[in-house]
Amino acid sequence: MIIVCSRCRVKLRIDAARYAGKNLSLVCRRCGSKFSYSVPPSAKILLAHGEPEVCRTILEVCRQDVGEILTCSDAEMTRKLLARHSFSALLLDVALPGVFPFQLIEEVRSAGDPLKIVLLPSVYNRTAYKRKPSSLYGADAYLELHHLSDQLIPLLHDLLPHLALKSSPRCPMNGQGEERPLAVNAELAQQAEELARLLIADIALYHQEQIDLGIASQDLETRLSEQLTEGRRLLAGRIPQIELDKQDYLLTALMRFSAARAEELRNERKDSHG
Repeated sequence: MIIVCSRCRVKLRIDAARYAGKNLSLVCRRCGSKFSYSVPPSAKILLAHGEPEVCRTILEVCRQDVGEILTCSDAEMTRKLLARHSFSALLLDVALPGVFPFQLIEEVRSAGDPLKIVLLPSVYNRTAYKRKPSSLYGADAYLELHHLSDQLIPLLHDLLPHLALKSSPRCPMNGQGEERPLAVNAELAQQAEELARLLIADIALYHQEQIDLGIASQDLETRLSEQLTEGRRLLAGRIPQIELDKQDYLLTALMRFSAARAEELRNERKDSHG
């Protein structure tokens, strides 16, 4: 970190990571003037994502950051880490195993935790069923996976302006990117179920308003017909058709999501009425 002497304007360099959150008494090496400086606290981030490659990318992008990043890949460990530590931000996979994003966000907000929450899509595809989300289930922001390298650091600077963040954005990722890999040792039915879960998690991120309206009017499948068609196309590109003919994996995943979301909405209405 660079600090400028207010008298002679000489630049002084200090180790922001070492002195984060501390009040320093400094002496200018040129003019000898004494002054104090409060070093901003460092950022401590929780990265909760089920895809190791996404985690590796984020850790690489933030490797020069003065803060600390803890990682986990399921809901159970995420809850444990949130209980044990005080984080500045949570980077949350919308398809984190073991929980729907709105459930975890509600838990965080109900606990009064002021940390910033950034939602990350699950399936790496730039175009499928995607548009700017109309709502984020109470999160503060979202970021496409192909923009992790060039937009994550600026986003963290915007969300956490009071913290010491020294990393610089990198060049954006090129190309469509790779789809999230499936467990190679799993049965086809398990792979189909998991991919359907990931696809519905992404669809829900970009179309929360339609999902909530569909739940209220009981016409969810009709409202999401276009997105479900695109999701089935992506599913068919990864899973043999002979397996997909056995059941509608995508619709089953949607019904599970919508059932949990409907319960959450009922609880919200109860809370609002005291």
